[in-house]
Amino acid sequence: MGFFGKKKNAYEEASRNLENRELARQRIIMDQIDDNDQKAAEYVKKLKGGDPLVINFDNLEPMAANKLLAFFTGATYALDGKTVKINEKTYLFALKSSFMDGSLQQFLDEL
Repeated sequence: MGFFGKKKNAYEEASRNLENRELARQRIIMDQIDDNDQKAAEYVKKLKGGDPLVINFDNLEPMAANKLLAFFTGATYALDGKTVKINEKTYLFALKSSFMDGSLQQFLDEL
């Protein structure tokens, strides 16, 4: 395709694969994270691959929690994702396309 070909849209790609993929709710990774930058980077790779993350920052000191929250929020924003506050110390990070099947919203509504 030439320079001015149609760019693939993440939402179009996700909607094409809805029948073939498991629900986003089934791919949720939940963890109570510690102050480990390498583990945080691994989770962002999983987020980039489409796995929603539910991260609890309860075991962290406020400075470490703020650092990691900013890291996950920034990564989610850069990946055109969405951050949802579940409670004071727990957040959902997911790509916007992960919300297309409705299962993540259902998960949030059931909390």
